[in-house]
Amino acid sequence: MLPGIFVFVAAACMVSAIIATSRKSTTGLQRVGSSPGPFSLRTWWARWNWYKHGHEEVEKRYKQSKDSNYITQTMMGDTIVLAPKFLNELKMLPEAKLSSTAALVDSVMGHVTGVDLLLRDHLSHDICRGPLRRNLPIFLPRMAEELQRSLAQLLEEDLAEGPTTCIAYELLYSLIGRLSSLVFVGETHCRNSTWETALTALPTNVEITKLILMPFPSFLRRYIAPMIPQRNRIFRDRAAVCDVLFRQSEKHVANDELSVMKLFIDSGMDTDPKSITARLLLLTAAALHTSSMAITHAVFDLCVMPQYAEPLRSEAQMALAQDDGQWQLSTIHRLRRLDSFLKESQRTNHSTFLGFDRKVMSPIKLSDGTTILEPGAKIAIPGGPMSLDPTYYSDARDFDGFRFYRPDESDTSSVNTQQDYTGIEPGNLSWGSGRFTCPGRWYASAMIKLVIANLLLAYDISFPGGQTARPPNVKYDTERFPNFDQKIILRKRVN
Repeated sequence: MLPGIFVFVAAACMVSAIIATSRKSTTGLQRVGSSPGPFSLRTWWARWNWYKHGHEEVEKRYKQSKDSNYITQTMMGDTIVLAPKFLNELKMLPEAKLSSTAALVDSVMGHVTGVDLLLRDHLSHDICRGPLRRNLPIFLPRMAEELQRSLAQLLEEDLAEGPTTCIAYELLYSLIGRLSSLVFVGETHCRNSTWETALTALPTNVEITKLILMPFPSFLRRYIAPMIPQRNRIFRDRAAVCDVLFRQSEKHVANDELSVMKLFIDSGMDTDPKSITARLLLLTAAALHTSSMAITHAVFDLCVMPQYAEPLRSEAQMALAQDDGQWQLSTIHRLRRLDSFLKESQRTNHSTFLGFDRKVMSPIKLSDGTTILEPGAKIAIPGGPMSLDPTYYSDARDFDGFRFYRPDESDTSSVNTQQDYTGIEPGNLSWGSGRFTCPGRWYASAMIKLVIANLLLAYDISFPGGQTARPPNVKYDTERFPNFDQKIILRKRVN
């Protein structure tokens, strides 16, 4: 029986490879990096080469000819890397032609991991961009209270005996997780162990499922997926969380305190508890992942450049004093220097090395007159190299924490200028670009600024043992992460 199954799977993989080869892009673009070879027989070698050397090869090509398009093999397959000059003509195309959601779903094999829920509609995007953003003045004071409670629980006992050493990412991940859970599911559920377990496990379970299924042709994955324990746990956890969140009647939940869950229910656009639960887990996990990375980068930069700590601390003290010592959204808006510091940390530690991920849904002919993007193709733009390009930034290789600070601007000016942390200037793909840029960036910015400011006010932060350089970032597929094992020392400040 088993030999027959292996023969069938091998034959299916071969047929799939032949079909994939026959459908390869006919654009005639040059390939950068290793080729998967005839019938895709060298796909795993090409993936390994990308994992080891892909970022360097993209950087080299950008320096040599940043205005050219090419194909490269990433972990998820062939990707067409387009020159930045084509961004303006692509970024506002409708999803019927170029879809960011479809690209995201494909990147995590969403049709078997449950992430394909996002393809149904734009409700999750609309809730984050609209009601969540509008209600930040209500959420912010509650987030500040939760942050103080979390810092006391996580640190105060250790700090009572002097400086404490902790793993930076673990501490910051925990803080961001607690704040995000409060905002997304409310005070009633945010500390529930079932919710916390499911939220923490979701990204790992999705990634392991994807890696296990990667060698198999797409038409076999839906049959193999039910045999993967991590994939099954995704749906078991989802069902368990649904039982917790909707234990009471939906009417009662809708009348509860403000939360993103309540915003979904009040919208009336989704009345299925299982669907709402899935949306909440996906959105909170995404916020937790990206915000934890960003704040860890910023803390590392503060450790190696301590000269920025006092100006940022003084700014926070003055902003807080103007609101009578109570954290409000207006307090967050006054942190203009911190906006700049976070934006520069984001620029020099660009998480989306290949950004503007899109899936081509219908044929697109670029303005060069020769490049045709065919349906099904995945495209990206080299966001990492762009962020260090002197075309977009003067002295681009140097870290200038106040590069974006404009002292002549009003303290309470709009949060959507290019100088703000949430701003999107030419050269910056960290938040995306055009249609469907990150809809939760205003929430993420407020949360990250709140945490950093409070850490600066309460603690002196440094690397241990006289360490003066930050650890190298970790490359993973098309992204770059901070080092997950780096320790920091916290010393409680005496006011």
